[in-house]
Amino acid sequence: MAEFRGTESELAEIARMAAEGIEGWLREYDEYLGLVMLTDEESRTARVITFWGSPEAEVRSRTVRKTMRDQIAGSAGLDVVEYRVWEVPVCEISPAVNRG
Repeated sequence: MAEFRGTESELAEIARMAAEGIEGWLREYDEYLGLVMLTDEESRTARVITFWGSPEAEVRSRTVRKTMRDQIAGSAGLDVVEYRVWEVPVCEISPAVNRG
C-alpha cells in the first residue's frame, strides 16, 4: 500500500484519472489481481492498494511500480509518504445486491 499527501484538492478525481492510466499497465504483470484507491479530501491523503497472487509476483514488479508511482505522484502534485507491503489473510467481498 502506498500513501500519498499533497495540497491538491479533488483527490478522488486525480485517483480516477491515475487508475485509468495504470490499470491497463498493471494487467500486463503475471499474478496482478486488482487495485483499490482510497481518498480523504479533508486530510489531502490518498492510498493505493494493489493485490497480487503471490509475494513473489509483488516483488518482481516492485521496482518498476516504484518508478511509475513516483512519476504519477509528482505529476499530480503529491508526495509519497509511505510504502508498505501487507499480507491479506482474509478477503471477503459480497456480490452486489440488486436493490431494484
